[in-house]
Amino acid sequence: MLSGISKLDLKRINRMQVLRTVWEAGPISRVDLAQQLQITRASITQITNAMITEGLLVEIGEAPYQNPSSSKLPKGRRKILLDINANYRFVLGAVIGEHEISVGLCTMHMEILDKTSMLCSPHTSRKEIIQFIISATERMMSNSCLTKREVLGIGVGVMPVMNGRMRVFYKDGILDFSELTKSLSDFPQMPSVTCGNAVWLQALANMDLQRGGVSKANQIFVYLGSNIHMALLRTEKREQDYLTYSYMTERCIIRPNGRQQDGYPAGSVRAQLSMQAIQARIAEVYSKERTPFLYSATDGYIQHVTLEQMYLACSLGDTRCEEVVREIMQDWSVMLHNFICCFQAQQVVLHHSGLSEKGLASFKRYVRQFAGEDIANRIVCSCIEEKTDFLAGCSLSLLRNFYMNGGVL
Repeated sequence: MLSGISKLDLKRINRMQVLRTVWEAGPISRVDLAQQLQITRASITQITNAMITEGLLVEIGEAPYQNPSSSKLPKGRRKILLDINANYRFVLGAVIGEHEISVGLCTMHMEILDKTSMLCSPHTSRKEIIQFIISATERMMSNSCLTKREVLGIGVGVMPVMNGRMRVFYKDGILDFSELTKSLSDFPQMPSVTCGNAVWLQALANMDLQRGGVSKANQIFVYLGSNIHMALLRTEKREQDYLTYSYMTERCIIRPNGRQQDGYPAGSVRAQLSMQAIQARIAEVYSKERTPFLYSATDGYIQHVTLEQMYLACSLGDTRCEEVVREIMQDWSVMLHNFICCFQAQQVVLHHSGLSEKGLASFKRYVRQFAGEDIANRIVCSCIEEKTDFLAGCSLSLLRNFYMNGGVL
């Protein structure tokens, strides 16, 4: 016999819809909230008033006039805007990357209050990584005079390359983070622990940092590091409707019968566009005589070469470098064009690209030449800076411990 939805479940669902809409739309009035959720104004008023009393929401003032240049004031009362209470609770996040472990503390608005990091080498053990996250969490809570009750939890993102070391394995086709979660939760001072794939979480955090300006369409998030990873994020369903393509991304063929790399198809993304592959390509012409500007900028070390430096060398007259860059950017254009067409994405976010504003303009100029204006216009850089990767974990904790349960703790 089927039972109906309990009052607690109904309360959680209503609050979840309200919180998610307020966060994604930015400060919003009760009238607009009712219209977006197709709920009566009376019901919205009842729900939001209770949430204000409990401290989840706050009134931040009146909405601005739609036409401030008009000499006539609009009739009736102005709308009162609601927003998430930034200090309702605090959130901790961590990301376990290949070269660095980052941990940070932020508000409900993703405003950073504290952060720290530790360099990670192939010899850094799982125990050392866990202990660093524990000690950093304890120190940040102590410095901010926070108890476990005042912290929503800590979200931990794991880069795919670190899964084996952190004992994260596939179980029934899904990554199983239970052993890592248990290892962190065993320490009594730790708040609630949730873990997830860091690539997807960085995509989620990047979207959270754009609140009020989020595109209501599919978004491709491309992580550029020792490996190239991709996450597809659909804004409508968030966690329930995301796909993370890590190793499969690097196996995509973008130049048939192209360069070789062991374990990957000829002409694959890994063989053509990984940083190691790019440096190997430029090494074929790299010298003080043939690429003088690039050679000088990198002090003669091929390991220091980046796309940004290659663009600059081209602008200064390194013709041999220009030949390599054009070939590399043809491959980039093919990859981005195919991903956008396959996933109907309206935006491509580049994370850890190392590109300045000028470098991104050069990147887009090449893509525009090889793939067209429409593809180039969809490319942006991530909002997350290299030293704030821990915001990915903060987004996970906010999603799981706040938005998905309607703030019912």
